[in-house]
Parts: sequence; structure tokens; C-alpha cells
Amino acid sequence: MADALIAKTQMDPRMTPSDNSGIHWAKKQENGSYYAIRLLLTLYRYGGKWLILLVLVPVLAYFFIKDATARRSSLGYLQRLHSYKGQHSPFTAMPGYLQAYQHFWQFAMAALAKIDAWLGRLNTTPVQYGGSISFEQIMQSNKGAVLIGSHLGNLEVCRALVRSKYPVRINVLAHTRHTAAFNRILKESNSEVDLHLIEVTQLTPAVSAMLTDCIDNGELVVIVGDRISAQAPERAVWANFLGKPAPFAIGPWVLASLLQCPVYLMFCLKEARSYNLMFEPFAEQIVLPRKTRQQALTNIVTQYAQQLEQVACRYPMQWFNFYDFWQLPAAKQQKESPGDNSSN
Repeated sequence: MADALIAKTQMDPRMTPSDNSGIHWAKKQENGSYYAIRLLLTLYRYGGKWLILLVLVPVLAYFFIKDATARRSSLGYLQRLHSYKGQHSPFTAMPGYLQAYQHFWQFAMAALAKIDAWLGRLNTTPVQYGGSISFEQIMQSNKGAVLIGSHLGNLEVCRALVRSKYPVRINVLAHTRHTAAFNRILKESNSEVDLHLIEVTQLTPAVSAMLTDCIDNGELVVIVGDRISAQAPERAVWANFLGKPAPFAIGPWVLASLLQCPVYLMFCLKEARSYNLMFEPFAEQIVLPRKTRQQALTNIVTQYAQQLEQVACRYPMQWFNFYDFWQLPAAKQQKESPGDNSSN
């Protein structure tokens, strides 16, 4: 499925072994056409939420039935979380296809929330800060910083809410080619949507130097830490996540070490009637000593995976990685996977 459900660009980023698992998430084609998405969003703009919900029900059902990879991945993730948490599971019984469908539905709602954000419809939405530090406190430090996000929650909403309240420049590293149609529509809704969006496949030394200037100017750099590199999927460190080793990219942490600035974790989770913006101090500076670089990366990724896991267990339906999170593409899996040490 898509970066928005209706675009099918982000729902199934990597494929499972039974579906040509050697294909990386970033190499999958975008199946939702620009005009189909444009039509649905026009209905949303002029017909309101109830009309678009009526349209989304059959669309969602279609993708749920058709996209076996995303469906199995959703079910596998939910069942793994339930087994891992045991008596503390957020589910009363082993999740089944009903819960997987609800998982799809939450993804669709998150995609629509992105449009709401850039249409200015969320500016009056109540916001609470559930982390150990508020965004205002980060701004008061007068330092540039790296914000490590994830596909847990809705970073697009977070960016829109923050920009509506604080005059800070936020530079976002994103795989924009992978979501071209949806990003085009977002830009049409708000001309500033990708004003500071940086294509990660073009992360050259020149871009790194530019980001250093951004930090020196007190700006923020946002990058997600839960997906492996599209260019070098083997550049990953394994860490336990929900009881099983999973590969995490080292790129965000290497970049953060080069920028020599404070690093925070960032989440934006939907509550019943508000958004919970969570910011957690991660490191005053990421240091990767030459002699112990690999061990330092392992320690950093392990810490990140633990904090990501804690939030995922609180908001299980807002995990929007619809692929087998615990494997590398097939070409690397045989060589690099340490195996499943899960006790579940």
C-alpha cells in the first residue's frame, strides 16, 4: 500500500521470502497513480471526512485482500508483540485478521492526517508532550540538533504542528522519489511541504556539509532510524526488537556523529482527541571512536531499539512498517542474519 493508503508507496516497502524477498523496500514501484490520489483528496477537501471514509472502506478492503505481503507482515508484527509482552500485552487474545485490518485502517487515518496537517486543519488540535522534554525546551537550548524519528506514529503531522507554533527551520531527510505522487499532492496543498526536504539517495559530501551549516545555524535535521539504507542494506547493526534480532541502519548515527550536535528521539502519536508529541534526549553528541566504532554503533542501535520498542508496545497500531522488519533482503540475509534468539 502507499505512503498514503491510497498511493501504495510505503505500505509494503520490503518483500517477504515468499514474495521475492531480495527486493528492497525502496525499489518497489509506486502503484497508486497521481490522478487517482488527486481524486480521492478532492473528495476529502470538498466532501468532508465522512465522504472520504465511505470511499476508503472498499479501497482499504481491496488492498487488504490484494497485498498479501503487507497483510502477513501486519499480522506477524501484531502477533509477535502480543507473544513478547505476555500478560502485559495490549491485546486480550492473539491478534488475527480483524486486528490486522484495524492496523491497515490506522495507517489510512494517519495518511489522511498528513493532508489535514498541510491544509491547516490540525492547527487547533490539542497537543500534549509525553516525553521527558518539550520541543520548547529544545528550542531554548539555541543549538542545532538531530531528531531521530521512525515510522511509528506520524512525523509529517509532527512537522506541521511544530512549524505552526515555532519559527524554526526543519530539514527532513526523506526518500521522496519513493512517494512522488503523494509528495506532489502535499506540495500542491502547501507550497512549503518539501521546501526543506532532502532526497536521501543524494546524500553526498556536499549535502553533509550543507547539513553541518544547518546545525551551525541552529536548525534541526530530521532522519528516521528504523529503515535500512536503500543503497547499502548490509550497512546495518542487529539489535533485539520485540524479542528477535532486527537490522537497523547505521547511517543516521554516522551522520549524527559527523554533525557533532545533540540528538533527540521524536515521536508523534495519535490519542483519542489529541496528539502526543514525545521528545527524548538521546545523546549530547554521538561519538564513534575509530578503534571501537562497531561496538559503539551496536550500543547506540541497541539503545534506540529499546526505546522504539517501548513506544511501539504502548501504541501498537501506529507501527507503519508493513514488511518483514526482522530480515534483510534475501541476498544478504543468509550471510548476515544472526538468527532468531527469541524466547517466544
